[in-house]
Amino acid sequence: MSTGGRAPIRGAFAAVLAATIAVVLSGCFMIPLADGRSPFDDPFGSSESDIEKAIPPIQAALDDSGAGGGRWHLVAESASDNCEGPCNLYVAVRVEPADVDDPDRWVPEEVLRETLIAVVPVAESQRVDVAVVSGYRKNEYGGLVSAELSTAVESLFGERVRSDEFSATSDESYGDAEVHAFTRTHTNVLASMGLD
Repeated sequence: MSTGGRAPIRGAFAAVLAATIAVVLSGCFMIPLADGRSPFDDPFGSSESDIEKAIPPIQAALDDSGAGGGRWHLVAESASDNCEGPCNLYVAVRVEPADVDDPDRWVPEEVLRETLIAVVPVAESQRVDVAVVSGYRKNEYGGLVSAELSTAVESLFGERVRSDEFSATSDESYGDAEVHAFTRTHTNVLASMGLD
């Protein structure tokens, strides 16, 4: 029994399969590259234009909420986890001290709560992730003065929480903390945080 006729068919099938895989992979790399991101970023993640479009309504929600009072500036800006690998672009809301000479830089729980209540629904409607993080400002000597979020995060969520809808982490020894809402792929995130 001759199998000589099968070899060209197998070779042709392998070539078609290899070409298909190459096209799919190059497409996955090209989508982020076309947006100015790392080729290793999630091609279906938020693009630079998604983030830029989401910042003004998120900033408007912050301004309208009055969550910062007179003591804290709340600033929405573009952020990423790491653009040497997956970028994971999102909107960061930085809580900055309004007065760099004020020695009390611990953000109250209520400020964090009101900030999340203001921005999470807007981020959901824009289909982008949002995080509330410690921000800083320069003092007159060029030193950096940061807001301390850890006590507020621990008060609302505990030291470390991770779910499908959000994560909250805190390190009180460094005053470092953040709350990250995964609002690009989830809805009703405030409810999952217990803040609705």
